[in-house]
Amino acid sequence: MQIIVSQQDNILTSQELCLSSDINEGILYELVEHSIAIPLTGEHVTEWQFTVATVTLVKKAARIQHDLSLDWSAIPLVLQLLDERDELIAENKMLKQHLSRFKS
Repeated sequence: MQIIVSQQDNILTSQELCLSSDINEGILYELVEHSIAIPLTGEHVTEWQFTVATVTLVKKAARIQHDLSLDWSAIPLVLQLLDERDELIAENKMLKQHLSRFKS
């Protein structure tokens, strides 16, 4: 789905985030309640604004919750562990490149 961006560059309303991420408002509440998606501004859902980068995070969180049937409260831990795994993979790749210099 194409990302819908408001007139302010890189800022999405809650409705635009829901449309761009293919989620409903109830899921957005869960994501905000568990600090998975953090609004830049706004006290109420109709006032919330998010960065465009939030779309990727929301899609990832929603997919994990759906695929693994996890409670929303577990999703931040899963996301953190996936981030740490990605960092370790990148670090391992870098170390292998450094080691390869000594092998030749």
